[in-house]
Amino acid sequence: MRAVLFCFLLIAGVCALVTGTPFAEDSKCKEECFASSLHHTTRGMARWYDAEDGFSAVTGVPYKDLGCKSCHVSSCNDCHLKKTDCGYVYSIEQARNIDTCLRCHSREKATFGMDKARGVESVHMKDMKCADCHSQREVHGDGTCYESLRAPGAMDTKCTNCHAKTESEGPEIPDTKSHMVHKAKLDCTACHVSNSMSCYNCHFGVLKETGKKSESFAAKTKDFLLLVKYNGKVTSGTMQTLVGPDNYAFVTYVPYFTHSVLPEGRKCEQCHGTEAVTSLAQGKRYAPAVFENGKLTFKKGVVPLAPTLLDWPFLEKKNGKWVVFTPEDPPLVQLGVYSEPFTNKELKLMKAKQTYKP
Repeated sequence: MRAVLFCFLLIAGVCALVTGTPFAEDSKCKEECFASSLHHTTRGMARWYDAEDGFSAVTGVPYKDLGCKSCHVSSCNDCHLKKTDCGYVYSIEQARNIDTCLRCHSREKATFGMDKARGVESVHMKDMKCADCHSQREVHGDGTCYESLRAPGAMDTKCTNCHAKTESEGPEIPDTKSHMVHKAKLDCTACHVSNSMSCYNCHFGVLKETGKKSESFAAKTKDFLLLVKYNGKVTSGTMQTLVGPDNYAFVTYVPYFTHSVLPEGRKCEQCHGTEAVTSLAQGKRYAPAVFENGKLTFKKGVVPLAPTLLDWPFLEKKNGKWVVFTPEDPPLVQLGVYSEPFTNKELKLMKAKQTYKP
């Protein structure tokens, strides 16, 4: 028992000091691998929350003191333990059950719920489970302390694991014009993710006052698709506006895969020459969200990331109702999880109108 405890503490200590450094091959027992996994360490969220330009700069509360981190997995029991008539047993079936995943992955749960309410369904959710795409290594760890899901080597999941020209388990990628003209500049998600899931205007002051997460954000939105650049490719992303206890405004932009996938990609005109793209390419400000008459609404369509030109309304609660306020200082803007904005040249290329012709 002491040896196992020492092993666990040693791994935790190394994880606290080292990023992306594998352990010696002969010490990669199951406990060590899991202790290094993102499911257990929560390093992904902590890395960007505690960054110099992260939300902790607004709240003054370090990640280690946040209650939200408690959702992350403490042991194998959290996913594998199943109660039966004969007592508790360890179950692979239980771990593969999508409801087990959705106990913690609330954004995905909200995504599926909103899609169902709108009468749409992600093409993958008809007969697939999370574990069909996400590998055991991703979930259980491999002995390496990754700082984020997007860190090199952290993820095995990718579209071409199934959609490929050879030895493909799913439909192969067709040689359409869209696939050919963009070459390697676009990730699949840029065209096939329907829109971005986001919890909007999380107010830390309201959360601190009420202790209720449900009372502390203004809305869940899944109306527009934020496009960001990651690893040199255009990919789907999301954003989140947050407000500190003293109404200090903050917004973060990240690459993000909203699990809402279209079987057919967008048409050219849905990205090129749109209102949002045209405004941003001309250096004009653009507001993807509007707060009027006590109601928050979001525009539809694609929004390329141009952080200095995007305007978001920030809200505070007065007498139990959300009202807009003007921050005294410009919002703190974070490009998180290795996200990159579009260049002026890229925005101008997107401004050129294109029409889809089969």
